[in-house]
Amino acid sequence: MLEDIMSKLKLINKGVINAEDIDDSKEEDLKDLHTMVMKRDNVSPSEIAAITDALGQLRK
Repeated sequence: MLEDIMSKLKLINKGVINAEDIDDSKEEDLKDLHTMVMKRDNVSPSEIAAITDALGQLRK
């Protein structure tokens, strides 16, 4: 899921967030974020910033 999100957002530095960094208790939040991102055709720069911030909050 994390790889899908990062590819969709065209993030250059993919090493910033690893799957191992995601807190297991927040997996449902990651699923919700994944669903939202995958439904979007286009993602604005401000949305990318918000999504990457949300990913950062999912880290352990």
